[in-house]
Amino acid sequence: MNRTVLIIAAIIVVVGIAVTFWIVLGPAGTPEPTAPTTTAPQQFDTTGGQEMRPRWGAQEEQGNDAAGD
Repeated sequence: MNRTVLIIAAIIVVVGIAVTFWIVLGPAGTPEPTAPTTTAPQQFDTTGGQEMRPRWGAQEEQGNDAAGD
């Protein structure tokens, strides 16, 4: 009787471990989802911004420049 209980317990433990590995690793028949290979470049709204002007030659705003320039 004691030996039968130990054999049944061992079988239950082995089946439990096998089921746990199967759930954690996933079934072999399901393919892994693939990431998209290319993505479209982002579009940024560039209208209505500040005008770009060079800093050289402009005497106002000299305090913003570096001291050695």
